[in-house]
Formats: sequence, structure tokens, C-alpha cells
Amino acid sequence: MRIRLASLLALILLSACTPSPATPQNTDLEPAPVFTAIPTLTPLPPTPTFAIPPLDDAANVVYYFAPDACNAKWTNNGQELPCPGISGQTTSGYIGLLTQTELNLPYKADALLTIPSQDGNFYGIFGTFPAREIQLADFFRAELFCMPESKCDVTFSLGYYDADGNFYEPFPAWAYNDTQLPKLINFPLDVLAGQTVQLTLIVRANRNPLDNLAIWAEPRIFRHPNIATPTPSP
Repeated sequence: MRIRLASLLALILLSACTPSPATPQNTDLEPAPVFTAIPTLTPLPPTPTFAIPPLDDAANVVYYFAPDACNAKWTNNGQELPCPGISGQTTSGYIGLLTQTELNLPYKADALLTIPSQDGNFYGIFGTFPAREIQLADFFRAELFCMPESKCDVTFSLGYYDADGNFYEPFPAWAYNDTQLPKLINFPLDVLAGQTVQLTLIVRANRNPLDNLAIWAEPRIFRHPNIATPTPSP
């Protein structure tokens, strides 16, 4: 898998990242080859392999985050960030949208590029989306990874604001670094069933804040057709 970086690098001016020639796609999704370290040399990381989503779920998706990205409020937990991000300004954090034509994945997807703050004060980026009611059958789905050329070490997580404006982050966090394969997330939101909340996508730098180009591929809410939502009492 290689992500087409030409248009993206022009946006964010990451002059230190030089794209390498495209790698043929692994169409059969076999595990990436394991590289054996040569003595005195640094081992090569595995080539990312992207998983097909567990279901052809488009008919049951009730919300896509990426097309609504700039209706969300983006901050580094101290400063509000513009959406889309401003060319060349990534120090305080950056948000960008990658469309299907800018990705090289084995399935149709839009993605969010989220770069945590690098200025030494915040080390995170938070996107709070418009309020919506969560139902019992709702799941959060996404594929999480970083651009292969970035030396990435981040933690993805999901939080929410309740109707009273209180913030909670009760869900598991998903750590990722550039030596790992992408993470396919299919997480139930049943603890929020019946509540109207503002879901918040979060990325935090784990150590070095530089070069963390974190991607949420096709983040969405899937409503499982085989889980019945209770009918309100009259």
C-alpha cells in the first residue's frame, strides 16, 4: 500500500518527507514479508497491509465523519484550529481531508489526516463533531494508520461531550506506530444508547511530536441491522 502524497505534500510542505516509488498493491492481502535485520543495520519496518472492512456496510452506515470534518470543532486542547488546515502551518496541529482519489486502498474510502500539535504545549488534536443521538445498534468503525513515510508514534481515541457539555473518554485507546500494520476498529457504542452526544476524534503524540501524520480511513457509525433498537413506550 502506498498513499499518493503529491497533492498532500504540496498542502502541508513537509519538505523532509521524500516519497519513494510506488509499491505494487498486495491484492490477495497476504501478510507482509518479515524482514531479517542485517547485523549493524536497522531492520526495515513491515509494509502496511490494509484489511477489507468486515462487512460491505455502506447500506447500514448512518454517519460518515470525513465529509463533515469542517463542521466539527478542531482544537489542540488549547487553541482552535482551522479546517481545512492552512498550508505550511502544522506546528499547532493540522486537519485535512483525503478523498478516494488520493488514497490507494483496496476499498472505497475517504480519510481524515490529523497531525497533533508539535509546539511542546499540547501534543494532541481533537475534533468534536455535531451532536447526534446514538442507538443501541451503533458501532464506530474506522481503519487507523499513519502515512508510511512518517515516523509515527501516536494514540488514537474516541471521546464525547454529553448534552450538558461534560467531556468523557471512556473507550479503549488504540496505540499505533510506524512499524505496525493498520488497525481495523469495530467498536460498539451501546453504552451511549439513547443519548445525544458530540463524538470527538482524538490523536495524541506518544513521544516525539514531529512527523505524526495520523489517518482515520473511512471513520463512520454503522448501525447493525440484526440488533433491535427498543421502541419507545407510548
